[in-house]
Amino acid sequence: MRRVLSSVFVFAIAATSAITVAAAPAGACSCAPPTEAEAFERADAVFIGSVEQIYEARTGDSTNPEVVVMTVTDVYKGDVTSTQGIVTAADEASCGRDFVIGEAYLVFAASADDEFYESALCDGTRPLGDQAPDLGVAPTLPQEGELTVARIQDQLGHPRTSLFPEALIFVGVLGFILGLAAWFSRKNRPAI
Repeated sequence: MRRVLSSVFVFAIAATSAITVAAAPAGACSCAPPTEAEAFERADAVFIGSVEQIYEARTGDSTNPEVVVMTVTDVYKGDVTSTQGIVTAADEASCGRDFVIGEAYLVFAASADDEFYESALCDGTRPLGDQAPDLGVAPTLPQEGELTVARIQDQLGHPRTSLFPEALIFVGVLGFILGLAAWFSRKNRPAI
């Protein structure tokens, strides 16, 4: 009897571990950083901007997108507004950019839609720091434009209806297995 219970217990741990690992976001981002010339050639927009706000969504998508709102000072390429939204993944494992509020960046971005650009870890975007960009192009001023909170929320998508669906699955499977183990243990007990 103890052998059956220990087997069921080991199976319960293995099953719940497999479900938890399968539900976790996977992947790692690795790339060789491009030169500024390569990044400039590939980008749809290149500009200097300071991070004003970061809006994060918990949508159930493994990338958990963020919208980074930047105040743009110089534009080297593309149709960029004075208040520009950048979409990126929330973590580096999903190739997201780790932006910091108040910091200035040289941004190399791809088009996402009419109002937003996308930036990823491997696109060449970097903190501006003391290094002035050497792109071979004179900067221009950004176009006038503001982002609304409603438009940012549309870009982020709808939040999850449940905060931890994976935890509910885990508890359900564990409860079923432990209930099954209890049923087997009572069934094989001798009557007193």
